[in-house]
Amino acid sequence: MRWDSSATDRPPSGVTAAEMVFRRLLHAIISGELADDTLETEERLAARYDVSRTPLRDAIRRLEQLRLLQREPKGLRIPALSMGEMHELSATREVLEGLLAASAARRVASGQASAARLKEIHARHQRVQALGDAELTLSVGLDFHEELRRLAANHSAAACHEQVMLGFERYRQLASRVPDRPGHIAEEHSEILDAIAAGDAPAAETAMRRHIAAGRELYLSVLSGTLKP
Repeated sequence: MRWDSSATDRPPSGVTAAEMVFRRLLHAIISGELADDTLETEERLAARYDVSRTPLRDAIRRLEQLRLLQREPKGLRIPALSMGEMHELSATREVLEGLLAASAARRVASGQASAARLKEIHARHQRVQALGDAELTLSVGLDFHEELRRLAANHSAAACHEQVMLGFERYRQLASRVPDRPGHIAEEHSEILDAIAAGDAPAAETAMRRHIAAGRELYLSVLSGTLKP
């Protein structure tokens, strides 16, 4: 599940109150609506989102598991971004996505899957990039990674990856502050796509791991002065 920036007050059909408040809290944390390192209480959150305590607590438990909320004696703290957490999440993502890229390439090579949808998303990514909207470009770039996860058909790795990406989204959004990063992302995706379309699993894994590592190095160089060690 990707976080939803278009959350509304009324849950869509089939979405529970707990899921809806989870999505709204997740969006608020990722977007900065709930600022890093601030303290909240269940009472204030229940009033803010007009929800009862039971679904709110379900949502809070999920956010605690993602380390997006920390329970303290006086309430719930939104953890500040930290270089250490960024490293941990990015390194885990690198291993998982390398595995997924290799799995996708093997499935394409064996005829079990087609890279056509991945090619369509990449073409859209390149078109959007030309608009100069960094946030939109990052969003379509995420579609590429989510399609790759589906294409790999490795359900265990996909479940782990989904959790990592929810925790990592606050850091991934920081790439929009670097003007040239979206262009590099598209170039790196091209290399990954070529390897998957060719059914070359080792090349796909190498290209993907290089792509994730490049983003991590960017965060290191740009954010080392603003994130806690």
